[in-house]
Amino acid sequence: MAIVRALPFAVSVLVAAGIAVADQAVPPQAVPPQAAPPPAAMPQAAVPDNATLEAAGARIGQVTIRSAAIFDLSDPRENRALYRLANRWHINTRAGVIRSQLLFRSGERYDHRLLEETERRLRQLNFLREPRIRPIAWHDGVVDILVETRDVWTLQLGPSYGRRGGKNDISLEFQDNNLLGFGKTLIAGSSRGIDRNSTYFEWRDPAVFGGRWVDSFRWSNNSDGRGWRVQLARPFYALEVRHAGGLTLADASGADTRYLLGREYDRYQHAARLLDVFGGWSAGLRSGHVLRLAAGWRVERDAFGALYGGAPPVPLTLAPIPADRDLEYPYLRADWLTDRFHTTRNQDLIARTEDLSFGLAATLQLGLASPAFGADRRAWVYAARADYGWRLSSRQQLYAGAGLSGRSESRGTVDERVNADLAWYWRTSHRTLTHVRIAGDAGHALDLDHYYGLGGDNGLRGYPLRYQLGAARAQLKVEERVYTDWSLWQLFTIGGAAFFDAGRTYGSNPLGVPQLGWLRDVGIGLRLGNDRSALGNVIHVDIAAPLDGQNLSRLQFLVSTEATL
Repeated sequence: MAIVRALPFAVSVLVAAGIAVADQAVPPQAVPPQAAPPPAAMPQAAVPDNATLEAAGARIGQVTIRSAAIFDLSDPRENRALYRLANRWHINTRAGVIRSQLLFRSGERYDHRLLEETERRLRQLNFLREPRIRPIAWHDGVVDILVETRDVWTLQLGPSYGRRGGKNDISLEFQDNNLLGFGKTLIAGSSRGIDRNSTYFEWRDPAVFGGRWVDSFRWSNNSDGRGWRVQLARPFYALEVRHAGGLTLADASGADTRYLLGREYDRYQHAARLLDVFGGWSAGLRSGHVLRLAAGWRVERDAFGALYGGAPPVPLTLAPIPADRDLEYPYLRADWLTDRFHTTRNQDLIARTEDLSFGLAATLQLGLASPAFGADRRAWVYAARADYGWRLSSRQQLYAGAGLSGRSESRGTVDERVNADLAWYWRTSHRTLTHVRIAGDAGHALDLDHYYGLGGDNGLRGYPLRYQLGAARAQLKVEERVYTDWSLWQLFTIGGAAFFDAGRTYGSNPLGVPQLGWLRDVGIGLRLGNDRSALGNVIHVDIAAPLDGQNLSRLQFLVSTEATL
């Protein structure tokens, strides 16, 4: 289970906590020049609408980049002593970092679609907030473009805490998602988690040398083993991109822990190695759709073993362990995308612009493993996924998805996994939204490490983590979400949720975990929209009560930082 962060930017919280004292100690004063808000937009000539500019064959002229500081000092609520100090301490994103993400250049023909796609691209960068790109001047067949962004706090130096399923995660780390304003991420820290203690280092770069390549590296030294992962790729970063390629290497060893009704049952050794290299081609955007084709080579080696501990040694592995897998195969992949997007606010995030994708998105991958390639068996390895989004009305959206993966070997189909989900959003008022999600998973001849779990860490918030285990599962989530304009210290926007969860697992499992049928819980939660920090989008603080089950606490207290509501 990944570490969750309930205090994702301790420095900002400390800043906010001292505001009252600091404002009494520091009298109001003129804003120093270096902390002044960005200048007003240049005077606008009569700029035609997008259709007129495109029909006239307008060329892009000057592209101006404006990166504003974290706090807007022209707003009296934000023009406070420690907010001014935070702006001074923070190094603003450099213009070259933002320019490297643009999908248009001076001299090219104006295409409003590229401006919208660039905004979506910039919103994916967690060190920027609310990018806006617009034409601001029109003269002699040339249109000038203004790119405006606002920074967020990216430095964490201190502790983080999370709790879910009755277990705690604690970490102490240095993290900066916009190192010296260059857009790079550097993380170094130590954590005490549910399954292991870890010391780790991580680096991520979304624009290597200011170009279109991305890279990442992570290394960890754990209480039960070690691991590292390296990735270098030039992805399909835009709909019109014609070529892509990449390489991923990973090596990890450790102990996998299995649970019975939320309590640790046994552990086994697991060593995993991965190599994936691919090259891709696309014809670009055609009639609102994109088809991408890729060919690659993949190596997946998983080795499992029993564990012993104590003096004299006693077995820590009690149930059967998974069989080793050595899959090496070439593969072909096809991806289909639809260029149909809308924006909204206060749906899965709080007080942030969100991009909603509609239409069909699908992928299909097929590979052939063989001893001739170094694999330990001959098998067709397949995976497919399809998702479709419908905009039912201005207040309702519906999303459906289904996936399939597995292997076809001489003994038949093995490790076949099927999943499907349906999600509905209904905006019941300006301040409230109802969200319903139904999901199911089913497996056939599963590898022993691929059975489905269900508990406080994946769908049943009122239960211990990994409470149930089976060859299939079904889940239901119903939430009524509330959004407000209230702000806590100008750092968090406040929201809330009332929820009902239900789920169950089916079939046998390697541990003989008893199937308890349908399990249900109800709860309420506080949501804090983390719109001033790069270290998590929404902080969840929940209280949930289980309605079924055995030997359970009356209430579960959960704290986590999530990507969405």
